[in-house]
Amino acid sequence: MLERLLHHGSKLGVIAPAIALFASLALPGMAGAQEKPRHGGKVTINVHADAPNFDPLASTEFGVHSRLGLALNRLVEWKTGPDIAYGQFVPKPALAESWEISEDGLTYTFHLRRGVVWQDIAPVSGRPFVAADVMATYEAIRQSGVQKGQLSTVDSIAAPDDHTLVITLKRPNVVLLQALAHQNMWILPKEAFDGGYDRKSVVIGTGPWMLKENEAGVATRFTRNPAYFGRSDAGDQLPYLDEVEILPMKDLNARIMAFRSGQIDIWFGPLNHTQMEGLKQSVPGIKDIQTVANTQSELYLNPAFEPFADVRVRQAVNLAIDRQGLGEVIRGGGAIGGVVGAALVAQTLPMDERIALYGTPDHEKAKALLAEAGYADGFSFELTVLNYGEEFVREAEWIQQDLAEIGVTAEIKMVDMVAGQALGKEGNFQAMFLMMSPFAEANEYFTTHFLKDGNRNYTGIDDPVLADMIRDQQGIVDEAARQQKVWEIQRYIYENVQNPLPIWAAVLLHPAQTRVEGWHPMLTQGFPSLPEVWVTK
Repeated sequence: MLERLLHHGSKLGVIAPAIALFASLALPGMAGAQEKPRHGGKVTINVHADAPNFDPLASTEFGVHSRLGLALNRLVEWKTGPDIAYGQFVPKPALAESWEISEDGLTYTFHLRRGVVWQDIAPVSGRPFVAADVMATYEAIRQSGVQKGQLSTVDSIAAPDDHTLVITLKRPNVVLLQALAHQNMWILPKEAFDGGYDRKSVVIGTGPWMLKENEAGVATRFTRNPAYFGRSDAGDQLPYLDEVEILPMKDLNARIMAFRSGQIDIWFGPLNHTQMEGLKQSVPGIKDIQTVANTQSELYLNPAFEPFADVRVRQAVNLAIDRQGLGEVIRGGGAIGGVVGAALVAQTLPMDERIALYGTPDHEKAKALLAEAGYADGFSFELTVLNYGEEFVREAEWIQQDLAEIGVTAEIKMVDMVAGQALGKEGNFQAMFLMMSPFAEANEYFTTHFLKDGNRNYTGIDDPVLADMIRDQQGIVDEAARQQKVWEIQRYIYENVQNPLPIWAAVLLHPAQTRVEGWHPMLTQGFPSLPEVWVTK
């Protein structure tokens, strides 16, 4: 192992310890673990950007939905807690208290929670929550919301009474519950859609906190909603916290200093192991919570560029990359990527198989494939790299050096994230290295990356066999049978598509101050465990 790390380190002049993590690993501190949760207090969280506005139908930006999650609810939500893995979806009643599914899988009947009221903000002013609110939200999403793909199999929505909602599907879709619990599927009052108020600037929800003020570049502040319906498993009224503050801090060094000084209680965003060790030394008792990311780096190879039109060339590129070395040296741990991300432990291919397919470089075989494809002397291409930060760029440089060893020259072109995403949508690139969006279900990976109209299908994949397989898995009710189909799809993509190439899912570090209890990060946006977070002082 030492020889291997020395070899890896020689590429970039770095030697880093290898850290093995499963898809979810939490190591919270034990201080206060035996104490009873208490009400009161405040926590501050850093988020990388302001919210451009508060319309949940207009954007998938984290800056928007991380804030909306404090004030809004979904029909169905994610269960959280120490027994729930970071990427594990366990449906939890929210605005829907219970539901039934018809035998043919086409009709979902939701029984809405009684006694729920909207926050006391004009013009809704604390009126009862009713089924018409859900209908108005979902119909607006179906018409023009960025989330409309989540409701693509819906045929009709009806509200027989104020507390019942019936959704009828065009065809069975076993991931409908997860679609309704998706991180962007917040329910708004019907007044948000009939001109009652401007949802871009006014936030009215049923959630645990109410938006108090939003100062661009300074802070977004929330105060406890006294009418919130939520209770803990022990029966305590939620939320415990009186106030939550979100700081839009872009500069990493500024975030580190703010955490050290106690200005930030819960860390969100990039942080490497060296930085984490520094925080541990300066903040005694820090909660060291780690997970494998629900995102991964991905390499898109555009078939419009002649060499990449040949699947043998794409296979050769895959075989050139030493992902495990990359992950050990640059990221300090994590997991081999997959067609479905490593954080979704029940749906991604088993680790041994991912290592066999994507984590076992073979340069001689790669050169042979290039020769078969007519590129025995190699070729050059432009590698567009989105600037997700220093470690991400080092991943691209590692790949560049691995490709050089099989005679392929990658000329790196750095672009910012907005420009890169535009190039991806236009197909105006030869190869592109970027970070995948956070997804919570295998179906999201499949429909966004591999269907003809998928919003992440930057390489123009149009495979009728694959499209049929993707639609088939949506209708398989038996969980074990669907899992086999999900695995079959990933194997088909490896054999026949090899695009985009999954690279690495990094370790995510989620430190919290020692006074913070009950913090359990989950991959879905909106900080879903925050209502059960409390502080010891």
